[in-house]
Amino acid sequence: MDRPVDAHEFAAARHFGAPTTVSLLLFPGFSMMALASTTEPLRAANLLSDKTLYRWRIVSPDSADVVSSSGFRIRAEYRDLTAPGADLLLAIASLDFDRYLEPLLLQRLVRAAAACKAVGAVSNGSIVLARAGLLDGYQCTVHWERLRELQQQHPQSHATREVYCIDRDRWTCSGGTAAMDMMLALVRAQHGQTLAMTVANNFLHGRIRRPDETQPMEVRWRYGVRDRRLAKAITFMEQSIETPLPLSQLAGLAGLSVRQLERLFALELKQSPERFYVDLRLRVAKDLLEHTDEPVAAVALQCGFTNPSHFARSFQARYGLSPSRSRAARE
Repeated sequence: MDRPVDAHEFAAARHFGAPTTVSLLLFPGFSMMALASTTEPLRAANLLSDKTLYRWRIVSPDSADVVSSSGFRIRAEYRDLTAPGADLLLAIASLDFDRYLEPLLLQRLVRAAAACKAVGAVSNGSIVLARAGLLDGYQCTVHWERLRELQQQHPQSHATREVYCIDRDRWTCSGGTAAMDMMLALVRAQHGQTLAMTVANNFLHGRIRRPDETQPMEVRWRYGVRDRRLAKAITFMEQSIETPLPLSQLAGLAGLSVRQLERLFALELKQSPERFYVDLRLRVAKDLLEHTDEPVAAVALQCGFTNPSHFARSFQARYGLSPSRSRAARE
């Protein structure tokens, strides 16, 4: 049995019009799954209610149509963020969108947001809103791959690991099928539990997830490991990037001896725990270099490298180029 509409969701949607208009701001490289998970519940709600409850339109951030990450070209009804006001403006971004976030575009986004009753984001669209200052003082979420960046680079926004987050006039979700849960929450808030569950069942989406559920970032699934103790050790590694834990402490936290931990890493991941830990920290560093303007020395410290020269050598050995050249390559 799914939960009924709560006052929090109802309050967030009570000022929306009838029908509710949603502007979808698509950034090049957006995910088709994210777009479909956003629009299909609204389409189904119209169909199953035999009413026009929702309307939506495609907005481009520049003067061109928008091409998805899988190569599908979507015709934009409005370009250069010139769409009229809407009930909800949703920014949808997935891959390679950072280069579009120039000051002029962010200024246009702020103006467009002011003309809408609510603003939100799907997947990495939360990064777009945060860069424009539109998430300051709000709880929000983002796809787990860029959660750390949002938390560190935009501390004035309160980023969480939730599947989706509704905070007053801000609607954000972590991407993929989470957009469906957020849109079903919208349907539920406006038109009741019965219609929302009917729409969910239409997509074989048996249970509408609650907004306070965390993203499915299960370590065992992501790394393909079977042993729960090994997964626990990796979890502690991921939580201790800036101040790496010694191997003896990691083993103890996982309920293992150091030798047992080394044996599990060799058996399931074909490498030593020390090598895995360094690679993990270097992956985080690479992400920060490519998606933030933090100085290289600051990135090194955030990833547990107190010696800049050691960081540069380790990075070069892992990725075949220096940290500064890795950042330059994003341009």
